[in-house]
Amino acid sequence: MNKLVLITLAVIALATAVFSEKQMSRRDVLRHAFENSDELARIKAEREKTVEMRNEYYGKAFPDINAAVNYVFSPDLNRTPDRQSIAEAISPLLPFYQDPLAASVDSIFATGFDGIGDALALMNAKNTLMWEITATQPIFAQGKVRSGLRIADIALRMVDEQYRDAQFNLAQKIAVSYNGALMAQQNFIIQQDALVIAEESHRLALARFNTGRGTALDTLNTRFAVQQAILRLREAEMKKRLSVKELANMANLSDASFTLSDTLSVMFFNMDEETAWEEMQRSNSSLRLLNYHQELQREQTHMARTDYRPIIAAFANIGQVNLFNNADEFSGSDAWRWRTQIGISVQQPIWNGGQRRSRLNQMRIEEYRLERRENEATNGLRLALTAAFENLTVAREELAETEQMVALAEQGFRISKLAFEIGQLTQLELNNNEQNLRLAKLAQNNAIFNINTAIVNIARLVGNESLLKQGN
Repeated sequence: MNKLVLITLAVIALATAVFSEKQMSRRDVLRHAFENSDELARIKAEREKTVEMRNEYYGKAFPDINAAVNYVFSPDLNRTPDRQSIAEAISPLLPFYQDPLAASVDSIFATGFDGIGDALALMNAKNTLMWEITATQPIFAQGKVRSGLRIADIALRMVDEQYRDAQFNLAQKIAVSYNGALMAQQNFIIQQDALVIAEESHRLALARFNTGRGTALDTLNTRFAVQQAILRLREAEMKKRLSVKELANMANLSDASFTLSDTLSVMFFNMDEETAWEEMQRSNSSLRLLNYHQELQREQTHMARTDYRPIIAAFANIGQVNLFNNADEFSGSDAWRWRTQIGISVQQPIWNGGQRRSRLNQMRIEEYRLERRENEATNGLRLALTAAFENLTVAREELAETEQMVALAEQGFRISKLAFEIGQLTQLELNNNEQNLRLAKLAQNNAIFNINTAIVNIARLVGNESLLKQGN
């Protein structure tokens, strides 16, 4: 009675620990991975940068307005004043050199500026102070604004496709890892059942030995089989635990104490290879990115051609100019003169040492390189798709065979168990039948995992959006 109570309490404690853990489906894990992926966050930031780049090109179509203040001092170095004139100009400064403390600061500055002004006047110096506001409106900037906007739009589509490609990569890894964790979980259950069977066989062997129908060797063999089952169960438990931690790490889950709510089953898939090939040419992220690269390169080649076109812009400026030789002229009532200009400028590139031609040739070579790269990628993806379908076919055949093996092994184990109980079968034969059943079930789980992996790989190659819908 006490033993029964202890067992009940242990089962309750175990059940409480299991149900206290959070259950997560493949949909939950994938959603969390999408929300917390560092790579996806980086691509989002890259998209914001690309949007700002497009806004920058938009800004190039608007007028450029600037304000400026300039001061120019132009002494006439061709005129050399005589020494007597220079002495008379600087004579007001001599008392300050003889007794600097005898005058106030204001008088020093006032007299000093007068002396310097007189000295500059002897050199026939000209002073110009000017301020102006200038506006330049591009009318035709070689077509670079329009090409720049096209490049920015293509770049934005490329970033969106990169984000989609990163989602596919993450979804593929999560799906394979989740299926692997499910297989480890199912294998753990099989090893638990195997331990129960081994313990039951040992109990039967002991009962037969006690009644004189069995041998001591049978009890030793069953005891050895129990120890083997315990070791296999511990190994399966370790694999189960590690597979969940690997899945949690891949999905950026900080806490790996959760259970899988889904079950290991064959994923639905009914697409043939030719249909998958047609869809892959339309939806595969790698091919779509290469197409965007080619489109971007063609636009960059077009921009290189625009270097030969003219630049036309309208401009206008307004400001004031003050030409003076001394302070009196600077502060005069008519010292400031208004100046304004309105016009159109045209610049036509003629020759720059062949730089434009070399740049255009580089763009054309890059176009050719991208075309060859697309052909290589297409051939490689075609081969990968064929290999994935071959793996799917083999895995389905293995599943059909293992299902038959499991059915035969279950039937054989039931018969052998009854035969062992009545003494018509040895312990070794019973252990062999139990091992056949266990291995058949493990092979069945492995075949299901291989089928699901092949389906996920095909969905990734094809670019099937169902892989991103966070479902089975």
